[in-house]
Amino acid sequence: MREQRVHDRPPDGGWGWIILISNFIMCACVFGVQKSFGVFFVEFREYFGETSGGTAWINSIMSAVAHGGGALAVPLSVRFGTRPVVMVGGVLSCLGLVLSTFADSILYLYFSLGVLTGLSYALVFAPSVAMLGRYFDKRRALVNGIALSGSGATFALAPICQLLEQEYGWRGALLLLGGVTLNLCVSGALLRPIVLAADVVSRDPSPHHTPIEPGKQLSIGTSEDCRQQNDLERNNKNERESFSRTHRKHFDVTLLKKRRFLLFATADLLSSFSYLIPYVHVVPCARTRGIDETKAPFLLSVAGITEVLARVFSGWFSDLKIISKLHVYMIFIALNALACFLFPLATSYPALLAYSVAMGTCTGGFRALIMPLVADTVGVVRMPNAFGLTLVCEGIGILLGPPVAGWLYDATENYNSSFFVAGGCFVASLVPLCGLSYLNRAHKRDSINFAETLQDNPSTADPCGSVPLVEHETSF
Repeated sequence: MREQRVHDRPPDGGWGWIILISNFIMCACVFGVQKSFGVFFVEFREYFGETSGGTAWINSIMSAVAHGGGALAVPLSVRFGTRPVVMVGGVLSCLGLVLSTFADSILYLYFSLGVLTGLSYALVFAPSVAMLGRYFDKRRALVNGIALSGSGATFALAPICQLLEQEYGWRGALLLLGGVTLNLCVSGALLRPIVLAADVVSRDPSPHHTPIEPGKQLSIGTSEDCRQQNDLERNNKNERESFSRTHRKHFDVTLLKKRRFLLFATADLLSSFSYLIPYVHVVPCARTRGIDETKAPFLLSVAGITEVLARVFSGWFSDLKIISKLHVYMIFIALNALACFLFPLATSYPALLAYSVAMGTCTGGFRALIMPLVADTVGVVRMPNAFGLTLVCEGIGILLGPPVAGWLYDATENYNSSFFVAGGCFVASLVPLCGLSYLNRAHKRDSINFAETLQDNPSTADPCGSVPLVEHETSF
């Protein structure tokens, strides 16, 4: 077997562009299909005679398993490789949709669409996005935004699903969608693993570790690099040793002890509670407000188009570093809350279109930054496990959000209360984000003070060159 090259740092290009294309295809199949299920919401509710809350469980279980299953998918990809895990996920996705065509009860769909299809999306999404984050550093936010803009395939799939449902019924539509999701196997075949120097160092944290072969080793040359290495050696030796042990187990639960990661995960859970509520309920809400059933799905199309543009813009703007990624994330969260609170004013079709634009823009803006923020918080080596744990938190929020909104509609026969709850959870997520922002500023201030101390007293620094460069929890 040909020996893999060890990269000093993420290449920010090369085969990474193919990984980007693979992730775009993946997001189009996974999220395009998932968000288009709002089209089938009314059909499922009427066919099986279920309540709105009971019907909403289909999408909630699917989304929760798709996100929460990331904690299982990442260790599997580390153990067996990303490519086979993603391709198996593509086969399971097709199988889940095809089996759903034989459904005779809503409980059957809970398993076939919710559990089986959701698990397939978990096997595809988390490993693919984690690999993309390892190929890019300086452009990480931008390429993540471009990749996740594939979820904007909703603008094409929602009307197509509506036409397929009218022509072949919901069973025929699901059968055809199953064939579409086989493209996930193609995207999985494009994934080529990459070995970073930090991976090699993390397996042997000793200062006297065996050096990497010439031409493959990490190049250290500047005094700034020396100071950073000495800082890491002095403050993180024990943490590296602990991480080396957990890294070999493929599942790093010590991340839950990190305050900064825990704050971000809490905020992500709260925002995920609200994330799918508008996508699931905006189409049935439009029908209750007198919008023709052929026009209502285009609300999801508009949201999908604007979400594509917002994801790319958010990633590009964040990489400019005019303001921090965290603050950009918080701005989009706050705007999303405002849009939810103003939703009751959208009583006409043009007003609902305006809301769809706001929903897609705000959702795309903050969702594009989740993976880059996780990487900034824990470092690129620990990022796959951290991203998997983040998806678990998202899964919990997504599992509860749409059903709670459906129950509120059943109780009030009005969708406004559901959107108020969504806006409230968006606001609540800003609280831990403010705490995270404070900790980031405090750490940055301490790092500057420590660097100035080393500069004033160079004799206190260890000899440069004896310290491996390792990604760590406090990296920015």
